[in-house]
Amino acid sequence: MQTTVSIPGMHCASCAALVKDVTSAFPEIRHIEVDLETRRVTMEHDDAFTIEHWKDEVQGLGEEYTVYPVASNA
Repeated sequence: MQTTVSIPGMHCASCAALVKDVTSAFPEIRHIEVDLETRRVTMEHDDAFTIEHWKDEVQGLGEEYTVYPVASNA
């Protein structure tokens, strides 16, 4: 599956690194792509992936890391 989210407050390479670091704790995520220009994060993941848990972890980084859904594809 693939899920894309928007994180409008993400603005620099350090922000991208923090999101990738949080993501590394989720073994069901096979690949992540962070696009700073569009401020979107695209993840390829197993069906067992729970977006809400990941979202809580990312948003726990600070108020600028609010996660908004964009797309989810099987």
